Amino acid sequence: MSGIAVGANKGFIVTKRPLKKSSYKWYVGKDAKTKAPGARVKVVRSVIRECVGYSPYERRIMEILKGGGTNPQKRAWRFAKQRLGTHTRAKKKVIEMEKVVSAAPVPKKKPAKK
Repeated sequence: MSGIAVGANKGFIVTKRPLKKSSYKWYVGKDAKTKAPGARVKVVRSVIRECVGYSPYERRIMEILKGGGTNPQKRAWRFAKQRLGTHTRAKKKVIEMEKVVSAAPVPKKKPAKK
């Protein structure tokens, strides 16, 4: 600070005050954001998913992924982005739905009668 009204260091001369450590997660750093959910949270979410099932847009994403065609993953991303708003959320949701589709039991085909 120079005390002059113009230039890069313009303005009134003041002494910098030290910042207190904040309790907000954004202040802590990336590790707090990317931490995986705990065991209790996982159990609660699995119970809710088991009871409630999937929302209509999630079922539609699974249908798109099962359907095949040309690049079903891209079509699923587009649909999810339209519903969820951001590309990152859409990618995360599509990955989650892909896991569900791959884990689902494949129905056995009965042999054709002659």
